[in-house]
Amino acid sequence: QLESLLCATDSYCTADKAAQLRILSELVLPNLGPRPCNATRPSYLTRSGSPIMLSLNTTSSKNCVRYCWEILGATGASNYDPLAVQAAKDVVASLSATFHLSTKWSETLLSTFAVTPDQARQVINMLPEWIQGFVPEGMECDSPKRIPFAMTAFDLKGSNVAMKLYVNPRVKEILTGTPSSGLVWEFLRNLTPEMKPRAVDLLERFITDNSGPSAIELIGIDCVDDAHLSNARVKLYVHTMSNSFNTAKNYVTLGGAIWDEQTQKGLGILQSIWHLLLQEPEGIPNDGFDKPVNDSSMLCQKLYFGFELRPGRDFPQVKTYVPTWNYLRSDGETIRNYEAVFRACDHAWGKDGTYCKIFQDAFGPATESRKNPIHC
Repeated sequence: QLESLLCATDSYCTADKAAQLRILSELVLPNLGPRPCNATRPSYLTRSGSPIMLSLNTTSSKNCVRYCWEILGATGASNYDPLAVQAAKDVVASLSATFHLSTKWSETLLSTFAVTPDQARQVINMLPEWIQGFVPEGMECDSPKRIPFAMTAFDLKGSNVAMKLYVNPRVKEILTGTPSSGLVWEFLRNLTPEMKPRAVDLLERFITDNSGPSAIELIGIDCVDDAHLSNARVKLYVHTMSNSFNTAKNYVTLGGAIWDEQTQKGLGILQSIWHLLLQEPEGIPNDGFDKPVNDSSMLCQKLYFGFELRPGRDFPQVKTYVPTWNYLRSDGETIRNYEAVFRACDHAWGKDGTYCKIFQDAFGPATESRKNPIHC
């Protein structure tokens, strides 16, 4: 599948593709734990149980393959390392040495939210009750056997990769019974190079007022060398329980605090395609429309937003993420909706069934019956 996506983007030469497949084979696959059939517990990174998730990052000018993977080490989440915390520390240190990356931010991030093996076992035992608190009253939710602690993502740049590290603050939150937000803001305010206090304060107020203290899902960082830390990002991901366009507008503008020309233009485009992102090609009644998820018995957040901070910047950059799997009716219909989105954005993948061909080259016929859909 990776090779199919590399070919589909038309962005990688033969040498690039060989280099990327070598990185996958030598650095990633050995650290995904045992094969799923031999794993003690499945990965909960994806709905299919796979510890790796492929995606395409596409703009009107360039396409890039990306994949995110749960750091499990060679043995996976074992009895000795139930949440693969030590595996994450070891693998990140090894990758940082291989790619000559700074460990200033990554070591701080991992240590801030790490737990001991005994604490990890406590967290696993506490999961069912904690999960149940997020589903509607009267609904029973199948509890996972564990939750991911750390993931990394590779953006494939030619023959090289741009690496990102993601850590789940929920682990500490479940253990202590205290929202992780306090640790998050402390982490942000103590980084070097430092984030502008104004930007952190603005984000803290907005998330506290609009999402609540327990809404932070992930913290991510760009993994770069020391010389480029001053332009590296820290990213906070939060969820919302509404998927209306009005909700998206509120988050994208931080309640109206960000209202420049570029933001307004982007909102106009987003509004024009919002019904397609919600898998409602016939349209939606109004900007307050809040679509139900497909399965309300699952732990479902309706939207995600990423807030990206850089040292010295006055405002975070906000990105919107729609969890398509909560809304799709079939991969075939989603392909048609995505092609309409591409056309609205003047992207070549919206023309002449191009996106459909890319999908089918990588995953097979869109009409094939699957337990879980491909789109996520």
